[in-house]
Amino acid sequence: MMRYHWRNFGKIFGLFLSLVSLYACGYRFAGGGELPHGVRTVAVDIFQNRTAETGVEGIVSNDIIVEFTRNGHTFTTQKERADAFLSGKIESIRTRSIARKSVHRAQERRVTVVVSLKLSDAGGKVLWQSGNISENEAYEVFDDKAATELNKRNAISVLSKRLSEKIYYQMTDVF
Repeated sequence: MMRYHWRNFGKIFGLFLSLVSLYACGYRFAGGGELPHGVRTVAVDIFQNRTAETGVEGIVSNDIIVEFTRNGHTFTTQKERADAFLSGKIESIRTRSIARKSVHRAQERRVTVVVSLKLSDAGGKVLWQSGNISENEAYEVFDDKAATELNKRNAISVLSKRLSEKIYYQMTDVF
């Protein structure tokens, strides 16, 4: 009886190892991609804001720094200590109604932020750039304009985090 048990155990263990090997093949944790041209340390400044929406440049800039730092890259505010400099522009912020209470009253809106970025080395040579990277988020509209504006700001904060992740994946070619 004991021989039978150990023989089955060996078969089950072998099957288990085979399955683990199949599932683990090609798997890796997200993040950890390499920046272009072996860049290790990046200086970043607050992005330019070409819109009328105040403060959005700080939100997006900070979220990009957080995303890259979370994935193991080093950021600095001192250009002379960095391998490269990341500059960006908030090109546009559009808001449109996506649901209505009536012909003249919105119930829900969608805000879309579009950015362009450029990664340059210390000599100014462009290492990577991309324009028209966008993300959007819906938010609820209230009769109280302050509450609606707060919802819009929260939506921008949420989309900024997704936008930063999208930028990271594009820049590091992690798909």
